[in-house]
Amino acid sequence: MLEPILVEDCTYMKLVPSLERILNDLNENSTHHDYMVALVIVLLAEAGFYLSSTNNDHSRPKLRFLHVPKDWKSLDTGVYEMYFQLETVPDIKCKLVAVPLGDTLILNFFPLIDGKTTYNINVQTLKFKEELSTPVRSDVLQKAGVMGPSLQALPTELKLRILRLLDVYSLTRMAQCCSEFRELCSDAQLWRNIMHRDFPDSCTIGNNTDCCHRFIYNNR
Repeated sequence: MLEPILVEDCTYMKLVPSLERILNDLNENSTHHDYMVALVIVLLAEAGFYLSSTNNDHSRPKLRFLHVPKDWKSLDTGVYEMYFQLETVPDIKCKLVAVPLGDTLILNFFPLIDGKTTYNINVQTLKFKEELSTPVRSDVLQKAGVMGPSLQALPTELKLRILRLLDVYSLTRMAQCCSEFRELCSDAQLWRNIMHRDFPDSCTIGNNTDCCHRFIYNNR
């Protein structure tokens, strides 16, 4: 069975590492809304939106190191407010406002661009990518003037899906394109899936590091 790379690949028995990591920040006092907003943070990261850095660190964020931000929720109103930036356009900020209404959570997501729409959905009819992250992403890229066809402009989730389909030679060539693809092509879960895909009868490897899987693959 392939290891999950994206949230939609998760099963009851196995979570994607990024979601498992951020859920570890929650505890027995966390509400069901806390868990839902934590999931939204991971989904936004898969679409290329990362929490805005407060320390002027412009290095590329990593899915596997996501955390629940400090002061993400108002203690008075229970409303969640966070700022995000698209990894390819870090100068344009976007804002997420999540409003709990009983058992329902209303998500509002919008770019801080004059005249742009606020996109919102009810999590009980969640069509997250189509109605929230994709239109905001389009607004930001249009404002930045980078709407032309570009593999780098694709969401991280689509890049990982494309890389998962490549043979190892093509994957190695892709890793030489730029630092972003060098990192994506070294993803531990990606190489674990490639091992299972190309050698389905291989035994399970205890060590989940990408160098281990790549080394074993290259020596098959």
